[in-house]
Amino acid sequence: MPSNAKAAKRDDVNYVGSFAGAMMQTPSDASADEVNEGDLETARLYGERIAKIASELKAK
Repeated sequence: MPSNAKAAKRDDVNYVGSFAGAMMQTPSDASADEVNEGDLETARLYGERIAKIASELKAK
């Protein structure tokens, strides 16, 4: 679920939130080194989840 509570911080996992896949928000003139840590962790966790599901489907 998105971190959309008032207490949420920009570095929280899934801060932006989407049902369409991993999302992030970075200024258009930012470099790759400036990507928010919470967004990177969201992408990593999303990738783990997709890999697990793919592995389970392949085993069937």
